[in-house]
Amino acid sequence: MQTASADAAFLNRVAEAADQSVQAMLETHDAGVAALAHRPAMGRLLAMVAVFTEPCSGFYGADGLREPMSRCLDRLEQLQGPTGLFDGTNLCSPPDSAFTLNDVCLALDLIRELDSPPDPVLAGVDARLSRIVSRATDAMVAGGVHTPNHRWELCAALAQMDRLQPRPGIADRIAEWLAEGIDQLPDGMYSERSPLYATAVTNPSLLTIADSSGRPELLDHVRRNLTAFLPWFSPDGSVESVFSRRQDQWMTFDAAPFLHLYRRLANQDGRQDFAAAATWLEALPLHEPAKLLALSRLDPWLREVLPGNRPGEGVPPSSDNSFHAAMAPAGAALESCGAYRFRDAGSVATVFGGCDALVPGVVSGLATNPTFLRFAHGAAVLTDVRLSRSFFDLGPFRSQHTVARGNAVTLSEELEANFYLPLPSQKRRADGIYTLQHEGRFSAGMDFSSRPTVVHRLATDIAVQAGGGQAVLDVSFDGADTAFALELTFRPGGTLDGVIPLGGTGAFQLVEGMGRYEVGGDAIEFGPGLPAGPDTPAAYNPGESYRYLAGTNATGGVKVYITGRTRGSHRFTLRGVPRSS
Repeated sequence: MQTASADAAFLNRVAEAADQSVQAMLETHDAGVAALAHRPAMGRLLAMVAVFTEPCSGFYGADGLREPMSRCLDRLEQLQGPTGLFDGTNLCSPPDSAFTLNDVCLALDLIRELDSPPDPVLAGVDARLSRIVSRATDAMVAGGVHTPNHRWELCAALAQMDRLQPRPGIADRIAEWLAEGIDQLPDGMYSERSPLYATAVTNPSLLTIADSSGRPELLDHVRRNLTAFLPWFSPDGSVESVFSRRQDQWMTFDAAPFLHLYRRLANQDGRQDFAAAATWLEALPLHEPAKLLALSRLDPWLREVLPGNRPGEGVPPSSDNSFHAAMAPAGAALESCGAYRFRDAGSVATVFGGCDALVPGVVSGLATNPTFLRFAHGAAVLTDVRLSRSFFDLGPFRSQHTVARGNAVTLSEELEANFYLPLPSQKRRADGIYTLQHEGRFSAGMDFSSRPTVVHRLATDIAVQAGGGQAVLDVSFDGADTAFALELTFRPGGTLDGVIPLGGTGAFQLVEGMGRYEVGGDAIEFGPGLPAGPDTPAAYNPGESYRYLAGTNATGGVKVYITGRTRGSHRFTLRGVPRSS
């Protein structure tokens, strides 16, 4: 490894932020450490070990951390069950224990990398954490998982445990898990398509396995995933997650957790695009700064000055320009996710048509967010465009077929609902008790599959054409004549014009002409509106699968509805308005 100069400004900022987070943690009295689960208890301990052993920290060697560290250890030992795994929501879960054990190993490495023997307090922490590792090893080797990313978190913990306390069987188990293959799609996303799990689990785990087990080829997966995410960062400090199969599909996901990943590989590979990403990410509030401090202490690549900032390499572009140059191409596509992004004239349009089929239903692990379009112009952000139709309570539009050609994306869906006719004579039962079946909307003892049907259909096609700072939507229907509601949800903080209040609901309706949403001089024009009427309700319907359980997947924000009937076609335009307009 070629040695470059340490990035003192970065390291000092991380140490300062770590001090602030530890100070805030010590001032927080959330029923005390004795009430914490094992992961936050170990997170606290790692943070304190990081600043206690950092010469640049105001907590370096601080007596005030000795008792809090001891209390965290007490809690961890209490929660480590007889199997060696930690108890919690998922009971004695190997992957949940792996999250904690990875931090245990990180804390042990911090203590053991000190130039001089640790003081008695740190020696005690080392001894107690070492016993935790030893008690957990057998169960971690034998244990199983229940999500794709758990495999790599488990392997990362095992790799570190084997490095610290070598034991026969650990390496073989890691090899067995890795032999399944890393679940990476052709476009670089992992199978869960989640920025949350890419940053919190899969990428950090693959880095750890590569470093601890001598498997540098695993870094290629990390490189491909980070490359795939580059166009999906937004200037507001977020990263797109609508295509995720996990809980972050419903969130605005902050980009900050990507920092150490881009910084590591920018320096290791000398990649200017990753360096630009890291420069932009460093301007955001730091995510888990105490852990970032620990990682920076142990990973020389994180400590280096980024490419482009080193002596003799010239003056680097500003973080804002770096963002646009490296992470904001005019167009981007994730074919496996059905996601497309278009940037032009200061506006950004994101089209999503990659929902999974709702089989067996609305469940964890599927991409089911019905937001099919997002549009932003500066500070004015239209976070969600959704389409409801009054069709047998089957829920909002979710594209079943998505086709992209240039700046145009076509989304389509066809729904069917049946009415059931009398059973054929040979299928009738004298006792009137028939097979319990689910027919797609509901379940009943009616032997649906044996009955002739009357089928009702509704086809919906949405063509999105992006360009010239706008997105044009052509929405067309075929089949049932019923009501539809186009729901536009704006990020709060702006002012609306051209709309009417919607009956004390806090929402609005556009019934004619164009509406306008403005934030700090940036604006989005939208419309045209359609006349309101009693047969075109302005409301969002999540579908029976949610409503039956009194649930919803509704968005939060400033809502505007445009309503009509499913006859023919309708054209709507979203347009970014320059500040001078």
